Amino acid sequence: MVGEKIYSKTLTGASISIVSADGITQLSILCTTATPGSFTGTGIITDGLSGAVSIAENTSVTLGTSSGFPIESLVVTAPAGCILLLTGSIG
Repeated sequence: MVGEKIYSKTLTGASISIVSADGITQLSILCTTATPGSFTGTGIITDGLSGAVSIAENTSVTLGTSSGFPIESLVVTAPAGCILLLTGSIG
């Protein structure tokens, strides 16, 4: 039987880049502090570059691909005073 591996990390005062080689197909981000965190995709569409999206306290965001392919490129940022809890599916 083949299963998926689970990724988990507490991120504070730092950024993490997720690329396709990491194999993450779904990622959930929960902000546990009053200081918001953010995520930024690196995709480009007709109207230009992706921009940062803020994640407020007690808010979670789940990002993933419906194709089953890994997330190509994503930057998650927890500035000083922010704690983000990350969980993801690999494979």
